[in-house]
Amino acid sequence: MGGLIKKVSCHVITYNHVNYISQCIDGILMQQTNFDFEIVIGDDLSTDGTRELLQKYALQYPNLIKLNLREKRGIGIPGKENFVSTLNMCDGEYISLCDGDDYWTDPLKLQKQITFLEDNRDFSVCFHNIEEVDVEGKTRHERILKSESSEKVYTIEDLSKVNFIHTPSVVFRKNYSRLPEFFEFCPIGDYPLHLINAQYGKIKYFPEKMACYRIGSGIWSKQDVKTQILKTVYTITYLIMYFKNNAVVKQNLENQVRLLLEEATVTKKIILDADYRDLHLISKKMYIGHILQLLKIKIFSKIWKTN
Repeated sequence: MGGLIKKVSCHVITYNHVNYISQCIDGILMQQTNFDFEIVIGDDLSTDGTRELLQKYALQYPNLIKLNLREKRGIGIPGKENFVSTLNMCDGEYISLCDGDDYWTDPLKLQKQITFLEDNRDFSVCFHNIEEVDVEGKTRHERILKSESSEKVYTIEDLSKVNFIHTPSVVFRKNYSRLPEFFEFCPIGDYPLHLINAQYGKIKYFPEKMACYRIGSGIWSKQDVKTQILKTVYTITYLIMYFKNNAVVKQNLENQVRLLLEEATVTKKIILDADYRDLHLISKKMYIGHILQLLKIKIFSKIWKTN
C-alpha cells in the first residue's frame, strides 16, 4: 500500500492493552480494500508491554503504521489527550475508530463502509452492529445497546437523543479542518465527535456484526458509576452550548441530562452536590471553568513564544 496520502486513517488508542492490542491491530491489517489506509496508534505510556508490541508492529509495517508514543500520561481526563493528539495525526479523507481492546472481525468492513460513503455524499457517518464481549472474549448476552436488525438511516436529531454508536463500528468523513474548541475539554471523546460529524450529513446503520466491543477492560468501565454519570453530564452540557442554535438537538440533549440526573439521584441513589443537580448551575460552572482554562492556555502559549 504505497502513496503518501491514505484515503482512511484507522484511529486506535491504547493503554495497558497487552492482552488485546495484537487482536485489534490484526483485525485492521486483514482488511481487504481497493484504497490505501493507515493505522495511527496512540499509546498513553503503557507499562505492561503494550508499547513494545506496538514498536514491533511498526517495524514490520513501516509504511502502514504511525505511532503516537506519548512521553507522559495525559493529565486531567484519562485517555482524552491521547485520543485528541492521535486524532490530530489522522490525515485520511475518512477516519475509523477502534480502541485497543476492541477488534474488527469482517475483512471487508472498511471496504463496505467506504464504498457506501463514497457513493452517498449526503451521508457523513456510517456504523454497524457489533458483538459485545467480556474481558475474556466471551459473548455477552445482556447487551448495553439494543441494535436494529435491518438497515436504518438516522439524523443528528436522532443521535442527540442518545449515543447509539459503538466506537469500533464507526467510520466518518473528515468534514472539519479543525475540531471545535470545546472538544478538548470534554471528558468523553466519541459521542461529541459523532455529533460534530452528524452536522454535515446523515448517518447510515448496517445490521451486520463486523466488530467486537469489549466490556470491562477500558478506562471508562473501570470508573465508578457516579464518575461516569458526572462526566457524561459535563460532556452533554458542552454539547448543549455548542448546538444552542439547533432547537431540536438542544432540547434532546437537555432531556438526556435531566434523565441522567434523575437516574443518578432516584434510581441509583447517588448523592450529588447541589450544583450538579441543576443544569443551569452546571452550565454556569462549566462556562467559567472553560474561560479560565482557555485563558491559561493562551497565557502559557504567549510565555512559550517569548522564551
